[in-house]
Amino acid sequence: MMKQLSWLAACLCVLGASAQDRLVLMGKAPALYVSYTVGAETSLKNISNQFGQSVTKLASYNGITLNALLHKGAQVKIPVTEYNLLRTKSDGANAPVYHIVEKGDNLYRLSKNNNITLANLREWNELKSDAIRLGQPVIIGFMANVKAGEFRAAEPKKEDPKKTTEETTVAKTEPKPETKTAIKKEEPKTQPEEPAAKPEIKNQPAKEPLKIPAETPVSAPEKKIVPAPATAAEYLPKDGDEGYFAAVYAGHGKDKSQQFHSGDAATFKTISGWADRKYYVLINDVAPETIVRITAPNNRSICAKVLGPLQETKGGNGLLLRISNSAASTLGISDPKFTVTVTYFE
Repeated sequence: MMKQLSWLAACLCVLGASAQDRLVLMGKAPALYVSYTVGAETSLKNISNQFGQSVTKLASYNGITLNALLHKGAQVKIPVTEYNLLRTKSDGANAPVYHIVEKGDNLYRLSKNNNITLANLREWNELKSDAIRLGQPVIIGFMANVKAGEFRAAEPKKEDPKKTTEETTVAKTEPKPETKTAIKKEEPKTQPEEPAAKPEIKNQPAKEPLKIPAETPVSAPEKKIVPAPATAAEYLPKDGDEGYFAAVYAGHGKDKSQQFHSGDAATFKTISGWADRKYYVLINDVAPETIVRITAPNNRSICAKVLGPLQETKGGNGLLLRISNSAASTLGISDPKFTVTVTYFE
């Protein structure tokens, strides 16, 4: 009996060590979190950017100062909510979050407790049956904003992470052939120049290339974008809807992954949105024209279009974004500074 206990303790120690290269779900609902191990000396700001969390929130959650310098091996708790724990797999891009099987756990219970289908649990964990063992790490979701390769790279000492980093570096180098497409685009430019140089007649060949580029941009996707006002004309404001851009947000491409940010916000004045419910936002690190969903602490939400980056202004230190005052009014917010969560697809 003593031998079995010592063997079990040794297994748990091994699991504890291997968990350092994983995001393991800890705590009890609703106070769930993952513990992130700092790979190299860094600041809390860098970690907040990586996980899409507010610096103020992380500092308060971990009981440290905003400007704290975190050394290698330091543990930082990252709060886990329904907004940053994804229940769908996006081509393995996001870092998986694990649950360590405890006494009394089974696959059906994990499915119900985490609102995941049994089929997904089997697929994510490559299970041939529903049997799971004590201490087994089971994937129960994926961390928004955190790439699997980026997280594994922080712990290069393990053999498994080395394999994953090699795979991720290969995956990252594969997209580089995009430069070939850029070269292909340059080649067609040299081809029309050759036939233009061969004919000596100036009138006819000069007119032909002029007609071709004049027709192609007109028939290009620019004409297809024109129907947007037609759908806008069909939009009728309703109480409780998310505004003019909600339909665009809902129609995101299936090949895009969801991103998540949380932090402090303020407003800027605008005449837009009061009648047409067109809401706008200024935010860094999100491409202009992107449609985002902004959710307030009271669970009200609106969809807004990104105008551009957040400008540095007096009293704007630490802000994640600024939304139009009409958007804040719809969210039921009257405070000059407030907390919001932002989700979008890219």
